[in-house]
Amino acid sequence: MKKLLIAFALFFSAACLNAQNKETEATIRSLEQLEVQAILNKDSVTLLKLWAKDYTVNSPDNVVVIPGQTTLDRPVLKRARTSFAREIEHVIIKEGFAIVMGNETVVPVDDPLKEGQVVKRRFTNIWQQQDGVWKLIARHANIICKKD
Repeated sequence: MKKLLIAFALFFSAACLNAQNKETEATIRSLEQLEVQAILNKDSVTLLKLWAKDYTVNSPDNVVVIPGQTTLDRPVLKRARTSFAREIEHVIIKEGFAIVMGNETVVPVDDPLKEGQVVKRRFTNIWQQQDGVWKLIARHANIICKKD
């Protein structure tokens, strides 16, 4: 009987944890899309809410972007895009962190070399729960090279 109770308790704990992870994953997916819309609209107020103060990016331009004086210092807010779509392929939730992986499609309008072209890239975003709020703390994105 004791073994049965222990097994039941373990099963119940695992089921609760799985439900929490699914809820957290849905929250993270929603925050990811909120960030996409904020970037398209150059909405620095929303981005300030989503990004950690020390948010660091390994950008597709092969440059590490560290926090500046203001959110407006970020290159992402200085560039115009006609479209930006993010497809999430996988989310990992672990101990106050969420790691999001997938692909993005961007159509820039102010880059003479890429203007109007569809740019495909891979990304990894890392979120951390800080004081009960999910914050984007780090990102890596790279352009997918075309096959010859």
